[in-house]
Amino acid sequence: MKNTIRLAVIDDSTSFRELLNLMLQGHSHLKVVGLAEDGEKGMKLVSDQRPDVILLDLEMPKMDGFTFLRWMMATMPTPTLVLSGRADVNNVFKALEFGACDFLNKLHMHEAWFKRSREFIAKIEAVATIPREKLNRSVRATRKAGSVDHLPKKTPGLLAIGASTGGPRALYEVIGRLPQNFPVPIVVSQHMPGEFTPAFSETLNRKSLLLTSEARAGEPLERGHVYLAPGGSHLLFEKKDNTTYTVIQKATDTDLYIPSVDRMMCSAADLYGPNILGVILTGMGHDGRVGLQAIKAKGGVTFAESEETAVIYGMPRAAIEAKVVDHIFPLHKMADAILDHYAAMG
Repeated sequence: MKNTIRLAVIDDSTSFRELLNLMLQGHSHLKVVGLAEDGEKGMKLVSDQRPDVILLDLEMPKMDGFTFLRWMMATMPTPTLVLSGRADVNNVFKALEFGACDFLNKLHMHEAWFKRSREFIAKIEAVATIPREKLNRSVRATRKAGSVDHLPKKTPGLLAIGASTGGPRALYEVIGRLPQNFPVPIVVSQHMPGEFTPAFSETLNRKSLLLTSEARAGEPLERGHVYLAPGGSHLLFEKKDNTTYTVIQKATDTDLYIPSVDRMMCSAADLYGPNILGVILTGMGHDGRVGLQAIKAKGGVTFAESEETAVIYGMPRAAIEAKVVDHIFPLHKMADAILDHYAAMG
């Protein structure tokens, strides 16, 4: 039997709070210990009940979700899922920087959705396991100099990165420390709904010296450019006249992970062979395990984030236990390990 997960819901919509409460009651291992309509009442609720997971709205009267997050992470860090509405898309990534673990789109959350949704419950279960000491770690990315002398000016290859829960902050840390003269293209699959990836790519672009954009179909891959898989689709590749181009494949209802890290890495491995470096960061599930296996089979190199720093160790653990990871690094050493890998090619 699963351990009971105690939940607090903080949202200014009475109807939405009641809907969440009703739907969560349908799962015996979940228990809603309190409802609050703003951050001030949320502070008292969390102080009194000490829940395992908080479901938090961002736009609320009296005290908004950002103020609440700052207080909570400073006083009693608690795994938090942000409940995002249409106006919150850009604010979601600010909340993740403040310490929120992941987010859910309120526009998709209605009674019929709850009845068939496994992702919602899986996210609650996953974030409930996060150690408190991992919650209030700030993003420590410090940009490298504009260029790094010991990197080769040009080398054949590709850097492919996969992440899920906790991934945005991890990607800020890794990509934010890569220099302008990074010698190969970078492709990223981060599990995220389609309406959020444009804002995420813009945020990542601001935090990096590298040009970052949401991938579009038919783009030629250029060195030093970060291509983010669009939410709701998979990022694949094809080669024409010695140039690699992006292929965007719409996801189906049967796909478990979207965008798929496995599909991206397998497609890249077929084209780049031994000239690919695959990296798996934090995330729930096992996406990326098959992708790293494909990279190794083609003679490429594979890295994974260590349990020490991974917010959710599921994806790295699955790859490591499958023995498809060459090297394991904590997050704060991953960028340097990547740079060392390419410097060795110079």
